[in-house]
Amino acid sequence: MSLEQLKADSSEFGALLEQAKGARVKAALTQAKAEVDREIINLEIKARLAAERQASGGTAGSDTKRYLHELTDYGWDQSAKFVKLFITLNGVQQCQEDAVTVNYTEHSLQLHVRDLNGKDFGLSVNNLLFAIDVAKSYRKIKTDMVAIYLKKAEEGQNWDVLTSIQKRLKQKADNELAKDNANPEEALVNIMKKMYNSGDSKTKQVIAKAWTESQEKARFGQDANGGPGGGLGGGLGGLGDLGSLGNL
Repeated sequence: MSLEQLKADSSEFGALLEQAKGARVKAALTQAKAEVDREIINLEIKARLAAERQASGGTAGSDTKRYLHELTDYGWDQSAKFVKLFITLNGVQQCQEDAVTVNYTEHSLQLHVRDLNGKDFGLSVNNLLFAIDVAKSYRKIKTDMVAIYLKKAEEGQNWDVLTSIQKRLKQKADNELAKDNANPEEALVNIMKKMYNSGDSKTKQVIAKAWTESQEKARFGQDANGGPGGGLGGGLGGLGDLGSLGNL
């Protein structure tokens, strides 16, 4: 897909997001826009690399051809004046100063590391939570790390997350947690489902055994010692039958 079409798609997703009402619809549109924006950044970086190689006399079949490796892991922190990103990249201190560049907009950044051990690296962060001062933002090359300092446009403003997309996802998670708190029995079932689906075979066996035992205790109205139903068994028994463990 062309860069122009991707930009058109991103704009359309943005327009739909402004009109969306439902939380699920907003979450789906936010995720879709983020994926398109990532494709846009990757194409722009690749185009810039191609232009740099052509300017330096490189050709598609020459030894100067390198592939772009997308970076996705980073840490971040903040002070009253700056939001700071820390990107681990082994050996980056060996690069020339002009080989490590960062392009900023008010709500995004693109890191490009050129020819590090024969590879190019790129990191894109879009939809920053608040605006930054592009002119006063900068980066430092440290041992095995690039540190990026984003100057807050509004000093003292607290960023609880880094991007607006993360903000929406956090709000969605908080809403789900609030629903769980309103119905603790349903929350317990959801927790067991998540543990079962994400667990290894041993974990699944343990959860399956616990669930089966709780259902049996609830069915017979007694605890493990033959007494009246209650405790974990009675509590789980009141949650109803999941149908089958395969649906956990």
